[in-house]
Amino acid sequence: MPDLVAWLDTADLWWFLLINRGGQNGILDLVMPLLSEKRYALIPGTALILLIGWRGGRRAWAWLAAAGLALALCDGLANILKHVFQRIRPCHVVAGVHLLSGCTQSFALPSNHAGNMAALATVAWLGSPRRGWLVACIAGLVGYSRIYLGVHYPADVMAGFVLGACGAWLVVQGAGRLLPQYFGSPTNPPRLGALPTSTSDPPPSAGPPA
Repeated sequence: MPDLVAWLDTADLWWFLLINRGGQNGILDLVMPLLSEKRYALIPGTALILLIGWRGGRRAWAWLAAAGLALALCDGLANILKHVFQRIRPCHVVAGVHLLSGCTQSFALPSNHAGNMAALATVAWLGSPRRGWLVACIAGLVGYSRIYLGVHYPADVMAGFVLGACGAWLVVQGAGRLLPQYFGSPTNPPRLGALPTSTSDPPPSAGPPA
């Protein structure tokens, strides 16, 4: 077992160096910090939330609330797990790291950025697979940026993806049990792509034939 752990650490470091040092170029040096800086997503994210709620009505707001709950849950769990594993960020221990952002004192495993984005992507995918792939692609880019910037190992990002996806799936399944009129059954949730474009409640189900 110690040999396996040592091999995994070596592989993790190899992939980190490949991305952080070997994949550097001028364009990515400009783009990657933007993907990791949360304040740049505040205005477009708020506008997107309001647009989805306005077009989709109460059912869309229910899905947005589920996304917010999944985000808060996964972010909190990631912070707890960081103190459990206490893995030091590569920017503190790897010599010659290509650092393009601040290297905080918080622990590395798992990545909050990756976990949060995976949670949002999972809720978006469950709600609307046709549109969820776009959020999934953005989540992948954000995760890549954390390695590129020198603040996370690949394993940190992958652990964040797993945590975010599992946590969001559990939130949607629970919401399906509590609010089936908005989320459907846990095994067959309705899709946001099929939502009405008004702000009214979901239409009542048809009664038995006369």
